[in-house]
Amino acid sequence: MSTTLKWGLITGMVYIVFFLVTYMMGVQQSGSKMLQFGSNTLLLFITFIPIYLGVKEARDNDLGGYLTLGQGFLTGFKIALIAGILSAIFAIIYFNFIDPDFADKLMVGIEEQWEKAGMAEEQKEMARKWTGYFMSPIAFAAFSFLGPVFWGLIKGLVAGALLKKEAPPTALPVS
Repeated sequence: MSTTLKWGLITGMVYIVFFLVTYMMGVQQSGSKMLQFGSNTLLLFITFIPIYLGVKEARDNDLGGYLTLGQGFLTGFKIALIAGILSAIFAIIYFNFIDPDFADKLMVGIEEQWEKAGMAEEQKEMARKWTGYFMSPIAFAAFSFLGPVFWGLIKGLVAGALLKKEAPPTALPVS
């Protein structure tokens, strides 16, 4: 198994487990912006670790101990791409088979927040329309793919910068 595939699968599993744990704990449904911000920040740090370790393993095992920033970025991107694909597949399975009422439950929590905010009925109708677009299995899968890939680009760049180790210049023969 290639290094990027291994670490991409691990990173994808971290995303899935984190979603399941925070969903079971009610973090996303709580309505607490601070709790959601804290969990999202924690997710960014937790998922940096497997990307970093994957770039490090690629440097040490696949690239002869040397790594350019570009190679680190590309390795991190590949890991994130695999994690995003795994997350999107999980989102479709979860949304369609594990918890088909997921969107309805989420919508109830959102509407409760609108009530607390004192939104007018016209505003709620417009918000329901737009929110409905983002509650489809395809939209969830797209966000489940794009989120890890976007943040993975940044994490790959950071990991590449931290782990960069240029190969020494080779001696050219004097003619």
